Amino acid sequence: MKTSLTAKIVIVLCILCLLAGFLSVEKYKPYAEDYTKGKSNKVAVIELEGVIAAASENSLFEQDASASNMLKSLSSIKDDKNISGVILKINSPGGTVAMSQNIYNKVLELRKEKPVITVFDDIGASGAYYIASAADRIIAQEGTLTGSIGVIFSFMDYHNLLADKLNVNNVVIKSGKFKDIGSGTRAMTDEEKELMQTIIDDSYYQFLNAITNGRINRTDTYSAVKSELTAETLKKYADGRIFTGKQAKVLGFIDETGDMDTAKAIITSIMQEKYGNNLPASLISYNKQSKLIDYMLGITEYKFNKGVKLTDFMPKSIILNRRLLYLWE
Repeated sequence: MKTSLTAKIVIVLCILCLLAGFLSVEKYKPYAEDYTKGKSNKVAVIELEGVIAAASENSLFEQDASASNMLKSLSSIKDDKNISGVILKINSPGGTVAMSQNIYNKVLELRKEKPVITVFDDIGASGAYYIASAADRIIAQEGTLTGSIGVIFSFMDYHNLLADKLNVNNVVIKSGKFKDIGSGTRAMTDEEKELMQTIIDDSYYQFLNAITNGRINRTDTYSAVKSELTAETLKKYADGRIFTGKQAKVLGFIDETGDMDTAKAIITSIMQEKYGNNLPASLISYNKQSKLIDYMLGITEYKFNKGVKLTDFMPKSIILNRRLLYLWE
């Protein structure tokens, strides 16, 4: 009887989620009048929350503020004639190298067509800063944690536990000496460490080049507040350290301290210069679900994920092990 009732509840929740999904497909209403380029004051707010990593395309309950969702939103916004500017609202410690680069490239490409502003919330570090450096301006609160420019690669070495405590030996047949590099079933050799260091160094220089291209080499003529980051400062402080937003502004890593109101004022100023109009920015949540589907997904998540999981206490670099990470933890 209990099982039958639970099944019925799950079916009802799934139906409501699907209905809510259909209702929330359109994130905003386009103008009723004909669109004239430069006359729109619509600014899309795209949110990114949590670790930056590719989500499973088969995930029914994929977070709407995920990295994958931001990537999709950036792709669709470029040709959206009703959107004249974009604000990226980010609260993330970073994540995988490849996904950070995917989003960065989309932002850099979009910036050629429309103004893009990044606003950090509690944290905007490592891969999150990588992405932000592609925007026209970066804003953060004085107490926001940012920076952490660098790369990390980690894996768990449990071969002593297996061999000495459990008497378990791992047998590997491989085509080359580096095929199982990073395996936790044996100690890493010096030669493997040297090879991995070259990969880390290359990814690190990619990070520095991204900041240089996106931020140091900015050539816009917008009068909006702008902090200059020099190559010397970047080289000196790109050692993995974190900054407060206040420190980051002094060093030139961000342009202004503030919040969404600050971002709205800055992007209004930029759009007025770019398009020659006097319209104040009108912010639209572009990748946020409707309250109904958000509520239903919250209930469903509680139903299926009650309790605390061991992974909640594990470092993200362990959960994302054997991957190159632009991540602070």
